Amino acid sequence: MLLKNYIMRQLKIVKTINKVPTLGILTQVEELTKHEMIYIYHHLQCGEELELERDYARLWDKYAVAVYFKGFKIGYISTNTNAIVSKQIDKGKKVVAKVKKLYKQKYMPLDGLDIEVCVG
Repeated sequence: MLLKNYIMRQLKIVKTINKVPTLGILTQVEELTKHEMIYIYHHLQCGEELELERDYARLWDKYAVAVYFKGFKIGYISTNTNAIVSKQIDKGKKVVAKVKKLYKQKYMPLDGLDIEVCVG
């Protein structure tokens, strides 16, 4: 009996928080800007964080979300997924984007860019 009490005192109770994991959306960046890309394409690497901002000036696309890297506009989130992302931004949720894959040739601007968008 004494041994059981000693073992029971050694237990550490760890509380776990049941948090639903955030799901990421894998999408492409469309309309890559070539004129600003020359300043930043060599800094872009997988895992780099990107800024997302609603672009209300695009009247033909009411869900437009612009993608920025260090203040330079890279392009826009794909029209297949921009409605989902823009609604989350409008709700005030934290939306984070990271570079998932780069399509480029050596010493040339990007041919394509895949990003992962996570809503927190």
